Amino acid sequence: MEDVDGPVQGRRGSHHPMEPAIQVICLGSGGGPNENNVTGFLVRATSTKWAKNSVLAVDAGSHMAAIIRLLAEDFPMVGTPDSEEAVPHITTLDHGPFAGLPFPNASARANALYVVREHISTFLITHPHLDHVSGFVINTAAFHNTSRPKRLAAMPSTVNAIKTHLFNNIIWPNLTDEDGGVGLVTFQRLVEGGNIALGEGYGRGYIEVCDGLSVKGFKVSHGHCMRGPGHVHRGSNANLIDSSSTSNPMQLSTPQSHQLGNITVAEDPGRASAVTAPTPQGGPQYEQCVIDSTAYFIRTEATHHTPAREILIFGDVEPDSISLSPHTHLVWSEAAPKIANGMLAGIFIECSYPDSQSDGMLFGHLVPRHLIAELQSLADMVTEARREFEREEEWRKGRKRKRASGGPGHRGMDGEKGDDRSMTDSAAPPSQHGFITHPTKPSHYSSAPSVFITGKVPVAHSRAMLAAGQEGPLKGVKVIVIHVKDTCVDGPPPEETVLEELREAERELAERGRGLGCVFEVSRGGGSYWF
Repeated sequence: MEDVDGPVQGRRGSHHPMEPAIQVICLGSGGGPNENNVTGFLVRATSTKWAKNSVLAVDAGSHMAAIIRLLAEDFPMVGTPDSEEAVPHITTLDHGPFAGLPFPNASARANALYVVREHISTFLITHPHLDHVSGFVINTAAFHNTSRPKRLAAMPSTVNAIKTHLFNNIIWPNLTDEDGGVGLVTFQRLVEGGNIALGEGYGRGYIEVCDGLSVKGFKVSHGHCMRGPGHVHRGSNANLIDSSSTSNPMQLSTPQSHQLGNITVAEDPGRASAVTAPTPQGGPQYEQCVIDSTAYFIRTEATHHTPAREILIFGDVEPDSISLSPHTHLVWSEAAPKIANGMLAGIFIECSYPDSQSDGMLFGHLVPRHLIAELQSLADMVTEARREFEREEEWRKGRKRKRASGGPGHRGMDGEKGDDRSMTDSAAPPSQHGFITHPTKPSHYSSAPSVFITGKVPVAHSRAMLAAGQEGPLKGVKVIVIHVKDTCVDGPPPEETVLEELREAERELAERGRGLGCVFEVSRGGGSYWF
C-alpha cells in the first residue's frame, strides 16, 4: 500500500500552512485482463473529514472487493459475533488510505460494507465498458437498507447505455428508479462542458455530485466501430501508419488527414456520423460508430485550512492524432489556465500499452509516445496562458500608472470621476472582453484557453505561475498513469516499461530545452494520492 503526497507546488495558494485538499484512493489501477484490478477510484475533499455521503467513486470496475482487501491489512476477515460484544467498538485507523475514518465493526468485510453504504454517495462513470462499471453493478446487492438511493452520475449517453444494456432485467435486475425499477440507484445526467447556470468564477459550470466535491465533464474519444462488412473496430486500424518508431512525439500531436481503407479522414474533428466510405451505387455505406468516454474535472472549494483545488481524471481515451473524432484538445484548453494558476495539481490519464504497441493495435487507447505528444500540446497551452497572465499584469500596472498621473479615470476639480470607458474598451486585455473561444480544430493547439481571468487569481497563485513557467510548463503537476494492461507473461511488468518510457521521453525533451516539468507516476492498487 502506498501513501503518496502530491507535489509541494500542488499545495500553494494560501496564507497559512497548507493541508492537502483532495485525497484519491486507487482501488484498481489496471486495464485488464485481471478482473481483480480494473479501474476504480475513491475521491474525497479532506475538509469533509470523512463525513457520511462525502466520498465519490470514480468508475467502479474494482470496488467493494478492493476496499475489503485494503481493510484486511488492519481487520480480520471474520469478526466476533455481535452477541459476544457488549458494546460496539469504534476503530479509527491512523495510517493507510482510510486513516481518520471511524470504523464501527470488527471485520474487514463489515467495515467495507459500511464504507459503501454510508460514505460513498455517488458513482461518477466515465463510460459504460465493463472494466469501469462491473464492480458497481455487482455491488448493487449491498445498496439496500440505506437512507437514500446511490447516485450514478454520467453523461446522458453513458446513463442510457447502462440503463439499456445492464439494468434491463436480462443482464441484471432493474434496480434503478426509472422504468418501474426497484429504486436502489438514481441517475444524474451531466451536461458536457458543465452547466453555465451554476457556480461563478472558476467554479462556474461545476455541479455538486457529493458533499465537498463538484465536477465538470468533457467528452473524449475512445475509438470507433465501423458498421458494415469488414468493419474496423475501436478506432484503430492496421492501415494506419505505425508510429511506434517515431522519434519526435510532436509529429503525433496534431491530427492530419489519413486513410482508413477507402475512407479519407480530415483533420476537422466533426462528429463521426458524418464520415462514410465511398461505395458503388447501391452498395452498403460504412457508418462510423464513435465510442465516447469522459474526462472529469473534480473540484473542491477553499476552506480555512485547504485551498481550492482541482484534479482531472480521464476515462479511456485515444490520441487526437489518430482519432476520427478528436476531443482531447478541448480538455487541455480547459485545463491550461487551471495549471497556470496552480489550481489543477493532478492528472489521472491512461497509458494502456508500452511503445511497442503499434497504432494499428491501440483499440482506442494511449501509449507513451502519444501521451507525451498530448502533454506537449497541453504544455504549449499552459505557456500561452502564462503569457496572457503577464500581458494582463502589464495592462493593470499601466492602468494604475495612468490613474496616478491624472490620466483617464481620475477625479476632476468638481469631484466627478472621469470617464475611463475609452481606456477600458481599447486597452482591456482580451480575456476581460469575454471568453476566449475554444479551439475548434486540433491544429489550433496553441490557442489560448477558454477562460483566463487573472484578476481573480490569488497573489500566491500568481507568483506560482511565474515560478513554474521557468521550470517547465507543467511544473507542479503530477501525471498519474492508469489503465496499464497486464501482459501476464514473464518479464518486467508492463507498467514499469510504460513509466520508464515516459520518463526517458521527458529526459530527452529536457535535453532539448523543451521539458514538460511534470512528474510521472504509475498508479497502484491501494495507493493514496494527496493534492
